[in-house]
Amino acid sequence: MTATRAPVRGRPRALLTPRQAAEFFRILAASGSVSLAAKRTGLNRSTLYLHRAENPAFARRWADALGLGVARVRDEVFRRAVVGIKRPVFHAGRMVGEVKHYDNRLLWSLLRSHEPETYGNKRPQPVGGAPVDLARRLDEADERVARYEAELRAAAKTRT
Repeated sequence: MTATRAPVRGRPRALLTPRQAAEFFRILAASGSVSLAAKRTGLNRSTLYLHRAENPAFARRWADALGLGVARVRDEVFRRAVVGIKRPVFHAGRMVGEVKHYDNRLLWSLLRSHEPETYGNKRPQPVGGAPVDLARRLDEADERVARYEAELRAAAKTRT
């Protein structure tokens, strides 16, 4: 196994083994966080950024892993907002059940990011008096949720 070196301005070259790089990319793809991936692999962020700046193949792998990580985070945000998460209910110090919690703050963030013209801070007025087609948008949202729930059911079947 050969370590690659990245020149550091005014300092000795930093080593990065293929095993370290692979672990960094694995954690980056799982988390979407460069800081977390660097910390868990014991690598210095500045070393990683230097490798990215000087090695196009490393930069492509970085972009791919980061894209996967961000997509995973986005999926988790969507799941928590739309599908919900179970939270324990306690009474007299004992767990007596669970309740499903939907994160409305995340849901509103999703709406604002996907349709800022409708759910953003400053909603523009329709041009020429044309109303916003809310029925169409609600139907499209229902279709997206149905597709997402079907994917979750299919994934659950493959796990069993």
